[in-house]
Amino acid sequence: MMKIPHVLAAILLFATAAAAQQTSSPDADCDQRNKALVERSFQDWRDGKGSPFTLLSEDMRWTITGSSPFAGTYARDAFVNDIVAPFNQKMAAPLKPTRWELYEDGGMVIIHFDAEAPMITGAQYRNSYAWFFAFHEGQVTEVTAFLDMSAFEAVMALQ
Repeated sequence: MMKIPHVLAAILLFATAAAAQQTSSPDADCDQRNKALVERSFQDWRDGKGSPFTLLSEDMRWTITGSSPFAGTYARDAFVNDIVAPFNQKMAAPLKPTRWELYEDGGMVIIHFDAEAPMITGAQYRNSYAWFFAFHEGQVTEVTAFLDMSAFEAVMALQ
C-alpha cells in the first residue's frame, strides 16, 4: 500500500518534467524568434529603415475587423494596392510607430501600438492598433488588425 503514493509521486514528477520540457521546445524557440522578428521590424519602422510589411508572405491574408467599408480580408496585392498605397498617398510623411507592447501566445505574435504621421492637410494622424500575426517558417501568413476605423476612414476620405 505504501508504494502507490510513491508511484503517484513519480508519475506527477514525470508529468511536471515533461510539461517543463514543452515550454522550452523547438516551437517555443521558434515563437521567440518570430516575436524578435516583429520587434526588429517595428524598431526599423520607427527608425525609417523598414517596416513590418517586409515580414508578409506572398500568400498572406490581412483581415481588418469591423463593419467599415475597409473591413474585410485581403490578399497581399489587394491589401497593398487598396489599403496601404492609398493611405500612404494621403500622408505628408511616413506613418511611424511611437510606442508598442509585444506579446507571444501559442504561436501568435501580438503587437499593440500607437502610430502617427502628418497628413497632406497638415493635421496629425494618430491611431492605436493591435495586430495579430500568425507565422509559417519565419513569414507572416495571417494578420488580424484592430484599429480606430473612424480615424482611418477620415484619412482615406481625403482628396
